[in-house]
Amino acid sequence: MPDIYSVNASNIVGGPGRLVFKSYDGSYPDSIEDVMAITSPYALTSGWKDLGATSDGITISRGFDTEDFSVDQVNGPVDTDITGWSHTLETNLAENTVENRQLALIGGSIIETLPVLGTATTTSGALATGATLVNVTSVTGFVAGGYVSIANRTYQIASIQGSTLTLTTPLTADLASGASVRPVTTLGTRRIGYGTMNNIPFITVGLISQKKDGTLYMAVFRKCKVSGDDKEQTFGNEKRLLPLNLVAYPDGNVAESENVYFEIEQLS
Repeated sequence: MPDIYSVNASNIVGGPGRLVFKSYDGSYPDSIEDVMAITSPYALTSGWKDLGATSDGITISRGFDTEDFSVDQVNGPVDTDITGWSHTLETNLAENTVENRQLALIGGSIIETLPVLGTATTTSGALATGATLVNVTSVTGFVAGGYVSIANRTYQIASIQGSTLTLTTPLTADLASGASVRPVTTLGTRRIGYGTMNNIPFITVGLISQKKDGTLYMAVFRKCKVSGDDKEQTFGNEKRLLPLNLVAYPDGNVAESENVYFEIEQLS
C-alpha cells in the first residue's frame, strides 16, 4: 500500500533550553551571536546573564481574549474582536543562587562581605590548573575542613599532610612558585533582603535551544516582568527549586506584528 503521509523528521524538535536575561534598555539582538558565542565555551556577551539549570522544562505560552460582536439581524455573533493578548514564560530554576533569587523573588541589592584572612604563606612550587595538592612553606593557621584563599578564590581543605594542603576542588588557574596562600579565618558572606517594593524592573529574556542537527534556535522576549504569583520553596529532603514566572509585555516602539517577542533560527 503506498505511503500517503508526508513526514520530515528534521522538523520534529525537542530538548532543553538555555535561559538568559539582561536588564531592559530597549535594545535587542539581531543574531544569536549577539547573545552567545556559537563556539565552545559558548560564553554570553556582555550584559547577558545565565539562569543556569532548570527543572520540568521551560514553558512559553501565547494567547488572546476575544469578545463576540452581534447585530440585531442575526441570532448569534457574526464576528469576534480581540480584546487582549497574554504572553508568559514559566520554569523552575534548579540553581538556587542568590542572583537567581534576586530576580525571581524581586530581592534588593546584594551586599558582599569579604572573608577575613590569616597570615600569608607561599607556595613552594608552581601549580597547574586542576591541581588539588598545594605545597606551602608553612601550614600554620590552616586546618583540615577549613578554607584557604588562593589567587582571590576560596577553596576548602580536605586534609593536611606535612606541608601539603589537599583541596576538595581543583585550582581554577595556574600558580607560580611563591604565590601567596592565606588561611581563611572567617568566610565572606552575601546578604540580600526582600520587602514590599513598588516597582518591578523590566528585563529582556532570551531562550536558546539546540536542534538535533546542531543548529540553534533563539526566542527573545522584549519586555518581561516577574509575575505576582506565589513563589514557594520547600525546605525538605527533595531538591529545592526556585519558581520563575514571567509576563511578557509589548514594546510600544516596535512594529505591532513583533512587539512582544521574536524568533531567530539557524539554517543548515
